Amino acid sequence: MDKTVLFWILFGVLGFGFALAVQMRVMVALVLRRALKAWRSDLEDRVKANSAVVWAAGAKPLPESANPWLSEAVAHLQATYPMPLNHLRRARKYSVVLPVLLIVLIAIGRFGLGVI
Repeated sequence: MDKTVLFWILFGVLGFGFALAVQMRVMVALVLRRALKAWRSDLEDRVKANSAVVWAAGAKPLPESANPWLSEAVAHLQATYPMPLNHLRRARKYSVVLPVLLIVLIAIGRFGLGVI
């Protein structure tokens, strides 16, 4: 197989993966915000609901000085929606790693393989 074809196949796969990861981040966060809105009507504010989703999917635990509504919302999300939160964590990782791999692949294609 020609190196140009292999390069563009890899580029397409990494680009598609990046687009999918970004889409997953947006869609899962949107669904979790709507789930919070359905759970409690005072979480209709997008900023409040989004902060709860971010803390629920985050790697760090919620600080003790957090607002009571935030700790309740985070606990509800973690207890009720563990799989979507795992998908959101995975999409976050991929949306950080895949652009770096795309840049490295472009550099290899340009300077190493000479296909660009």
